[in-house]
Amino acid sequence: MRVSAREVWTGGSQELITWLIDHPSTLNDALAMEFSTISRGREASVMAPDLLAEDMAGGLCVLEVALGRAGSTGLGRLITCASALQAERAVWIVEEIAAEHVGAMNWLNRSGIAKFYLLQMQCFKGPEGTITYLLTPVLGPSPLVRSAESDRRRMVERSELRLSFFDRLAAQNNAPVMVAPVRGMTSVTHRLTKLAGVTYNFVVDAKECGAEVRIVGVGERQRDALAVYQVLFEQRQSIEAALSPEVLVWESLGSGHFRIASMIPGGYESPETEWDEMQALLMELMGRLRAVFKKYLHKL
Repeated sequence: MRVSAREVWTGGSQELITWLIDHPSTLNDALAMEFSTISRGREASVMAPDLLAEDMAGGLCVLEVALGRAGSTGLGRLITCASALQAERAVWIVEEIAAEHVGAMNWLNRSGIAKFYLLQMQCFKGPEGTITYLLTPVLGPSPLVRSAESDRRRMVERSELRLSFFDRLAAQNNAPVMVAPVRGMTSVTHRLTKLAGVTYNFVVDAKECGAEVRIVGVGERQRDALAVYQVLFEQRQSIEAALSPEVLVWESLGSGHFRIASMIPGGYESPETEWDEMQALLMELMGRLRAVFKKYLHKL
């Protein structure tokens, strides 16, 4: 028969905390890890967690304990202590779990700031009055979720760097852009041409940047875009000879979408102290690209 933890630990959560210190294997088994030390945290500071533990690698873990129904105060203290102590892990031990707290702990794990665990303490009384303790892991950091969140953060960081690169480029006197760069753009338009859907663009990646002729035809204009690309491709040898020693990349990106680009080393992951020099080379490349393609586009 299940009984309230308060019936077992009549001294409240402090008595349970003492019991956990005296039975470290209970925590080790529930969390599938081994702690080298487990001690009472409140002895060090009022704002310290209920328990402080250190794993075998020296990583710090903070633990909060609550009997009865879990309250937001305990979760708030857990987050505060984990942040203040820069803990690698944060464990919340409760008796009764609220759905909103499960959601909060999942959200914290997706944030990647630390590894959060929710454990449920249950007590059972046998026919002869013997007590069985069950400390069950309810949730912990999912490797898949943390990996996905890590990927998302890297994408955001890359997007911010690319935007900063384009903003710096747009501020250059000799490299105006027709459309102000916004977050998520992988290229920005430098100049329009007399042909609809054909533009000169700046493009930047992590390790390289470049100048390109972009040809885009939507709907009924897909055939027109293909025709422009085919005419230019037929002149590929003479175009590349005129732009030598730069190498051109000819790509079809899907129905009615083509690019002809020349790339140079150095991208948004390069040190920002090198960006001005890179962008000077990029603007010079764009000037030569436009000079070569101008006469071919003018005939279309």
